[in-house]
Formats: sequence, structure tokens, C-alpha cells
Amino acid sequence: MEFHLRKLDLSMGEKEYEMFQDIPAKENGSTNLCFGIPFENFKSFLESQMAREFNKISEFDTPTIVFIAYINSKPIGYFGVRTKINKQWKKWSGNIYYAIRKTERNKHYATKFLKLTFEECQKLGMKVVYLQSAEGNIASQKVIENNNCILIKDDGTRYYKKVL
Repeated sequence: MEFHLRKLDLSMGEKEYEMFQDIPAKENGSTNLCFGIPFENFKSFLESQMAREFNKISEFDTPTIVFIAYINSKPIGYFGVRTKINKQWKKWSGNIYYAIRKTERNKHYATKFLKLTFEECQKLGMKVVYLQSAEGNIASQKVIENNNCILIKDDGTRYYKKVL
């Protein structure tokens, strides 16, 4: 099996759209903005997500690059990298967020793809990244901990850092 990440681009189509439809709209503190939109609006969604790379940090968003995770040619999930964060983003969610489609969960794919995401962060010149796992999201905690991230705070929500 070939595991790889691909930055969002406008050539993505039906199989990527179907992946987004297999990830709940709201789950464990994350939001899938593509869930439930008509396929005809998928290109507009891609454009809006790609434009986030050039955002300025605000309370609503931050510079973000989104990658689709593939096994061979099948999209399995998405991984977002917030390339710049402030105190609010460090606490709220950190540099990285991800979601795996429901039909591909519990197969340890997220652990492998998070490792690949760290490699993308290194390519971007990032030295340290922060992650967060919502209270009770044991699967995400295991993914993060299996990638040797350091727990820095636990108040129900677990906060981690990874030195790259």
C-alpha cells in the first residue's frame, strides 16, 4: 500500500467529494464544511479551502494548508496544517487537525498519515507543532501519542507538542 498526502487542488473530483461526505459534519470539536454540499459546489469549496493558505491570523481562521490523505489512489481523510498560530489557536486546536472517513477508521491509518503530515511541516520550515485532542477522543489521543508527541497539559482536553 502506498500512503501519500496531496495538497488540495482544483483537479480533485468525485472520489475526494465522496470522502468528505463520509466524514461527519461535526465531530469531536471539528467541522467538515464540505459535508452535505452539492457536488456542483465542490470546486468552490476547494477554492475557498485553498485560499486559506494566504490568510492572516484572526480569531476566525489562520494560514492553513489542507492535504488529502490517500492510500494508493483512494482518499482516506484530510489533514490541515495551520502554518502560523497565536495563543488562541494553540489552545483551541493547535497546528494540525485531521479527520478520517468513517469507513476507514480503526485501521491505524491516521497514525501513519500524521507522521507524513509532520514531514510536510518540516518542509514548510516548522520546528515545533502543537496538537490538541478533545476530551474523550481516545482514538485521536492514541494517534498523537503513537507519533511520540509530548503531553504538555491535560484539563480534560489534552494538549501536545511535537519537536520536528
